[in-house]
Amino acid sequence: MHTAYRFLNTGIQSATLNMAIDEAILLHHLEGKVPPTLRAFRWSQPSISLGRFQNVEREIDVEKCRQRSVALVRRPTGGRAVYHRDEFTYSIVISKRYDIPSGVVASYAYLAQGIIAAFARLGVDAELSDGRVSKRPSAACFASSTQADLSSSGFKLIGSAQMWKDDALLQQGSLPLDDRAAEFFSLLRYPSEEARRNALLLYREKTTPLHTFVPAVSWEDVAVAFRDGFGQALKTIFVPDELSQSELDMAHHLVKEKYSRVTM
Repeated sequence: MHTAYRFLNTGIQSATLNMAIDEAILLHHLEGKVPPTLRAFRWSQPSISLGRFQNVEREIDVEKCRQRSVALVRRPTGGRAVYHRDEFTYSIVISKRYDIPSGVVASYAYLAQGIIAAFARLGVDAELSDGRVSKRPSAACFASSTQADLSSSGFKLIGSAQMWKDDALLQQGSLPLDDRAAEFFSLLRYPSEEARRNALLLYREKTTPLHTFVPAVSWEDVAVAFRDGFGQALKTIFVPDELSQSELDMAHHLVKEKYSRVTM
C-alpha cells in the first residue's frame, strides 16, 4: 500500500477559481510539495467549462450565456464543453513516481478503476466505453465518446479529460446528477433549431444522469464514494485535507493572469 494521498472537498467556488486550483495543485505536486490529490468541488453559478483548444465563438452562444448568468471558463484539460449544474465534478493529480502508467489511454484506463469502484459503492455497475468517437462531433462533451468515458446499461455516465505536464497529469471529470441537457443545448450554437433538437435527442439516447439509477443519492454520497473508490483501486488511503496557503495564493494569481480571460 502506498503512503496516504490527499482528498480535498473545496466546496463551492467560482468557475475561474475552480480551474486555477486544479492547476495550482498540479504545479505543487510536480515540485514534490503535495502528494497525489483527489478533489471534489462545486460551482457558485451555472457554468460551462471549455476544452483547452475549443473555439468559443463558433460553438457557444456567449451573449445568451451572459443573459442567463452562465459563467464561461477554459479548462487546462482537453475535450469539449461541459455544463456544470446539478453535477458532481472531480479532479485528480498524480505522477509517474506513484505508478501512473505513461500515455493517455493507459492512464485513463488505470484511473477509471477508481471511478468504477466508486460507482459500485453507489450500487451502479459501470464499464469503460468503447472509445469510438462520434462521426458527428459536437461542442458538448457528453455527445462524443472517448477512452475516458464510463457507461452503464449502454448510457454514458461520466466524461473526463486530461493534461500532462512533465511526468504528472491532471484529470478532470463531470458526473451529471440530474438532466440539464435542454438548458445546456440552448446555449450551444447550431445552424437551425431543428439541428439543435436533433442533437439533443441524440444526446439523450446516449447519456443519462446518475439519478436515473440511484434517485436518492446526494452529492456528498458521491464524494465519499469517489474518495473510497479511488483509495480501493489505487491501494491507498485518501486522507481529508485542505489546500495549502501556497496553493491558494498560486490559484488566485492564476485567476488574474490566466483564467479570468476566455480566449476565443
